[in-house]
Amino acid sequence: MRPAPMRIVHITMHGEIIGGTETYAADLHRLLEQEGDEITLLHGRAVTRPIRTIAAGRVHVPALCPDAGSWPQRAAELRRIVDRLAPDVILAHDVEEADVLRFLARLCPTVPFVHVHSRYVCPGHGKFYARQQRVCPRPFGPYCLIAPYLHGCATRRPWRLLMDVRTTRRWIEAARELPRILVASQYMKRELVAVGLPEDRIVVNPIFVRPMLVGSERPLPESVFPLDPRPLVLFCGRLYAYKGADLFLRAVALVAPAVHAVLIGEGPERARLERLAARVPTRHLVTFLGWLDRPFIFHLYRCAHAVVVPSLWPEPFCRVSAEAMWHGAPVIASRVGALPEWVRDGETGVLVEPGDVRALAAAIERVVTDSRMSLALSSRARDFAEDTFASWRHRERLMRAFEDARREWAGAASR
Repeated sequence: MRPAPMRIVHITMHGEIIGGTETYAADLHRLLEQEGDEITLLHGRAVTRPIRTIAAGRVHVPALCPDAGSWPQRAAELRRIVDRLAPDVILAHDVEEADVLRFLARLCPTVPFVHVHSRYVCPGHGKFYARQQRVCPRPFGPYCLIAPYLHGCATRRPWRLLMDVRTTRRWIEAARELPRILVASQYMKRELVAVGLPEDRIVVNPIFVRPMLVGSERPLPESVFPLDPRPLVLFCGRLYAYKGADLFLRAVALVAPAVHAVLIGEGPERARLERLAARVPTRHLVTFLGWLDRPFIFHLYRCAHAVVVPSLWPEPFCRVSAEAMWHGAPVIASRVGALPEWVRDGETGVLVEPGDVRALAAAIERVVTDSRMSLALSSRARDFAEDTFASWRHRERLMRAFEDARREWAGAASR
């Protein structure tokens, strides 16, 4: 049975696309509008790049920002806006204060989508030990006051660290009051359960692949991306150390057959990565394309022999893996975070241990040289993605979570 249309308010801090959270908010906004839902986007920060806005129907609400005046003034403004819009439900993708989330939840059924570790799960750098370049295995707790001095995983300024730990505790306390919490993976559900949130209120709803973009891929002009006969191997993501682009280049250097290694994305590591690329053997071609619009990326996925996701950081979802699989690209990924939930070793992709350059090189070599294996991975990945990341399935789970939240909120309000 088709879920009835709803009046939904989305909340993000940014009104423009700056990362995965805003990309999802933009895709979901369009999907729900197409399905007949009435959507309004509220964003806290002013838009600085109008060409990359999440949605045309957006409302700038400075009261969402901590620096927008006194709390009583901000609360009154938020109440006025919510009363005027009268939503059936608020979907909070990103708010910066637990008190704002709590306040909204008292006005209207409010469901947060927890996209990343920060705030609810970790007071530091996303469950990641920067010094040792490995995943933090511990749940939030007293150890978080010691860990930054041992692992470089958060600020080492004592007063700031104490405040960050207290802030995480406030987020957890606020989340305990909510009827439903959305996450994109079983991995993130486990992380929330580990900090004491009720398992039965956490709904896993993997991010969908935007259907209106599938089939609208566009090739890059040959002046930008000349044709090359070598197998195409892609890295797509921010050029940060924890994303593993350096591991990708070091692995490519060890691959025996010549390949065309392409890096899509920008970040502070680019200059260092370009120096590393200069040392890759000349039988390979290495190309940096910077940021691309998604139709160009999707075309490259369609052409790729492999898409490599060598993250050291525990990915809460990883949109790149989902979109690459949808387009039939074999994915080679680190066994971290949510990635093993869809990149199933030998079935829908290939998994390697994070940081293992030789294993990564061996996996790339196998996929680009074994056409039978590559075709099998491609077919199974596409079938899995079309089922798991389908837009209709995502909306169905979303609406069910909203209905449950509304019912429980109404019951609590009547008591």
